[in-house]
Amino acid sequence: MDFIRPFFEGKNRLVQILFLLLFVVVGTIVFSSLGMLIAYAVYHTNNMYEASDPAGYIRLVQAFNSLGTFLVPALMFAYAHDRKWLHYNWADCQPHYLLVNVTLLLSIVILPLVAIVSQWNEAIELPKSLEPLQQWMADLDARAEEITTLLTFKHTYGTLLVNIFVLALIPALCEEFMFQGTVQAFLNKWTQKPHLAVWITAVIFSAIHFQFSGFIPRLLLGAYLGYLFYWSRSLWLPVLAHFLHNALSLLVDFSFQGRGISLDDMKFTDIHGAIPLVISCTVVTFVSLIFMWRTQKELNQKEERL
Repeated sequence: MDFIRPFFEGKNRLVQILFLLLFVVVGTIVFSSLGMLIAYAVYHTNNMYEASDPAGYIRLVQAFNSLGTFLVPALMFAYAHDRKWLHYNWADCQPHYLLVNVTLLLSIVILPLVAIVSQWNEAIELPKSLEPLQQWMADLDARAEEITTLLTFKHTYGTLLVNIFVLALIPALCEEFMFQGTVQAFLNKWTQKPHLAVWITAVIFSAIHFQFSGFIPRLLLGAYLGYLFYWSRSLWLPVLAHFLHNALSLLVDFSFQGRGISLDDMKFTDIHGAIPLVISCTVVTFVSLIFMWRTQKELNQKEERL
């Protein structure tokens, strides 16, 4: 890696983007191939439906894909700047405890907001002229839903713990290193416009999941994570928020599944008191975000006086 640092230092932003894309392509090929090889060694097939444990096959492959597509390229990109794996991405900084406490609260409060926005998003229909596009997006969503159902089919605490690790912890860590720690940080340095960097990153974050029925709520979630990164000056706050959101979503689904209730067949607005709950959560979220912004602003002012 010695040749990368001087090459990066004297080159423009476009070259850095091209190298990031190269890191992503190489990382994806290497780690996806490695994941498939290990999966074949364990399950003796390259077809997940023929595996003795299709869910385990998917978890193994997805974990390697996340590492190779997001985490490894992000770390390489950071190292290429200053020979430090955890500096460019602000992973060497700890968030203030007040921001951590508010994030813990928000992780619960935003769940109803995400649910109702998801319901509105799913109800969006494109014009008739775009019907082939709508069908293509519906097919991708159905594919993603099929995989999710397969991963959460077994209602056991062991399955829940494995899913929290594979579907909550690994994505939170890998995706935050790539999107907030790399893409947003890069755009912020390039444009010197932090709000623009937050929203562009949020669009990319939502689009890259290829689940269009959840594009808008994931876009808003991406912006939320982006502002946590920007305000806290630490990657670990959005990692925490991302993990808690995924983990709590799995816990809610697990709880309803245990009662024989399918979330796919239920609309959030059908729940008694849903609208007052959304209004209350919106107010709490707004106040909490304002508090976080003002708290970090005061902390930054104190640091400047020292």
